[in-house]
Parts: sequence; structure tokens; C-alpha cells
Amino acid sequence: MRIFLIRHTESIGNRQKVYAGMTDFDLTEKGLSQIGGVITQFTKMIEPTSYYTLYSSPLRRCTLLSDAIEELIGESKIVDHRLQETNFGLFEGKSYTDLLNEVPEVVEKWNKDLIHFQIPNGESLKQCAERVNTFCHDIRSKNEDVIVVSHGGIMKLLLLNFLNLDLSHFWKFYTSNGCIIEIEYNDGFGFLKNIIQLN
Repeated sequence: MRIFLIRHTESIGNRQKVYAGMTDFDLTEKGLSQIGGVITQFTKMIEPTSYYTLYSSPLRRCTLLSDAIEELIGESKIVDHRLQETNFGLFEGKSYTDLLNEVPEVVEKWNKDLIHFQIPNGESLKQCAERVNTFCHDIRSKNEDVIVVSHGGIMKLLLLNFLNLDLSHFWKFYTSNGCIIEIEYNDGFGFLKNIIQLN
């Protein structure tokens, strides 16, 4: 089973360096131009005669890329809300500096337990991982080659799940805009086969 994880290209939220979870930010001009680069790289990685099931986060920064992948593979995407980025609640649309100025006490509690602390009006990393894990369970049960277009944090949670790594390893991976991760998964064992970071 081949699993391709692809992060959306640069969004306005990325450019502004703010927490952009459930907020439906559009792509920047650079992000729109990066889609062609992702498709060029991805075309070299897939087997033209193979069948892939395509899944996408419903947020526009992902569906614009998954639309292009649809054309490449000739298959329609399946939109899955479990692939949305972490709900940052109170933190949405704000930079880390903004938060330190506005709600330093909340930031302090978050930094003390980045895995379990539930952001006000949002979710904890653990809660986000639990919804992603249900998606992974469904993928395993179907045992088919898949392409998943999602977000930086979600990609890392998917990676941890398929590699059977603890949530504490979340911060050991870097996922740039437009990056492609390839995982080989068979008989309950997954390994990281390839990471392409978009230039």
C-alpha cells in the first residue's frame, strides 16, 4: 500500500505567519504558482498505470491542489472533514507574538502541555490526533493506494500513525508548503520512503 501525503501550497495565513487551522484562507499568488511545481514533482513519483484514491481536506487551500491532482490521475477526490487542520480556536488568525501580548496566561498553559491542553474554543493536539487516527483506520481497512491532500499538522499526525510513532515525535518532522511524503505500508508496518520539499 502506497500512501502519498501532500501539503497545500502557500496560503495567506502562512504568509502572515498566523495560526491558520479551520480558517479558510485562500492561496497567495506564490501558492497558486506552486501548484504546478507540486504536480511536476508528483508526476515523477506515481505509477501512471496505477489506481489511486484521492482524499482532501475541505478547505480551499487544499481543494485547489487536489483539483489539479484530479486532472493528473483522472479520479475525483473524496472530501473528508477529518483532514482539516487543528482547530486553533482562540489562536485562529493570530501570530505567536499577538498571543503573548493578548493572552499570555493561556500561552503559558499551552506551552506546559502542548499535547493535552485544549485551546479555548478549539482542540488539543491529542483530540486532533484522535480524529486523524479514525481516518487512518479507514484507510488501512481498504488497503488501497491513496493520495491525501491536507495541512502541515495533519500530515505529521498521519505520518506518526502510519509509522506507529508516539505523539511526542510530532515536532521532529518539517512539512513545507507543497511538500510530498511517500510512505510504504504493508502488513501493519509502515516506513518513510521519500520526502520532497518544494523549493
